[in-house]
Amino acid sequence: MSPGRGRRRGQRWITEIPETRRFEPEGTKKGEDVKITLEELEAIRLVDLLELQQQEAALYTGVSRKAFWNDLRSGRKKVASALVYGLGIRIEGGSYLLREGASDLGPSQEAKPERTAPIDEQIHLLELEMLAVEERLDQIRSRREALKEGEDPKRNSL
Repeated sequence: MSPGRGRRRGQRWITEIPETRRFEPEGTKKGEDVKITLEELEAIRLVDLLELQQQEAALYTGVSRKAFWNDLRSGRKKVASALVYGLGIRIEGGSYLLREGASDLGPSQEAKPERTAPIDEQIHLLELEMLAVEERLDQIRSRREALKEGEDPKRNSL
């Protein structure tokens, strides 16, 4: 049994390990960094850069929406504090699995994943992603139709 409370943190699927793993503002001292895990960076990438909904991104990383939200919130808070207080950002560590076919671009060997996904697990994850994408497409289509008819469904729901 491991020390500490609760269950062990589950591993998240990530697509890549970034080549650049440290960012430093001008005039800061070495060592004044905020550390962001690779899972937090993946959460920020999926939601803020690729504009996926949190449910879709959670399926993609293989965790619950709550676990995904915790990673996203933690990563955003760390980035915000680095920007506001002029700290460096270092991307390292975490509990993750690298998707098969993804590349390890990182310079260090310590960031290598423990294993790659079994084929059945990858197929199951892809099926879940397809369902989420189909659901999202249905929502987009119904919104488009409502807009064509001159009615915005989001306004009516408020």
